[in-house]
Amino acid sequence: MKKALLLTMLMCSVALAGCGNNTAQNTHSAGSNQAEQATAAPSAPATAAPMETAAAPAATPAAEQTPAASGTKEEYLAKLDAVEAGLSDLQEQYDSGVTASMREAASEEYERWDKALNEIYAALKQQLPESEMAELKEKQLEWITYRDETAKKASLEFEGGTMEPLEYVAVLGSVTKDRCYELVNIYMK
Repeated sequence: MKKALLLTMLMCSVALAGCGNNTAQNTHSAGSNQAEQATAAPSAPATAAPMETAAAPAATPAAEQTPAASGTKEEYLAKLDAVEAGLSDLQEQYDSGVTASMREAASEEYERWDKALNEIYAALKQQLPESEMAELKEKQLEWITYRDETAKKASLEFEGGTMEPLEYVAVLGSVTKDRCYELVNIYMK
């Protein structure tokens, strides 16, 4: 029964992550609504610096596929797509059905997207005028709070269970991935 429940939760998480993938792809190809998407995130107190960084990820081939600190919009979109494709090395951990392995994979996925986000932000610091960067910094602080609150809310569906921390970190990764594409599509030149 527990295995069936875990499998069902895993399938739901994968399905929700797939929905996030579609959102990112739609953001990738969207036109005029991009500015609205960037400012639509609810705000609350920030919990970290503008570009919060998780612990350094273990050495992985896909981790090296994150964007460099300079480049064009098209280059970054291609690099983000490469990060997405590089996540396939984590699928075996997700498929194992072992919560600890799945949590480790979700943490690694989040770390890869967080690294990409930090590199995009660094590139934007080089590209944007000071006034726009100050505005983006404020929006990014609001987004960090939104990200954390979204992950907490999603994880509370499994409150007290072994899936709670897995869901939390999985949502962190999904929301961070979406933000990577938003930043590139809206601000990158």
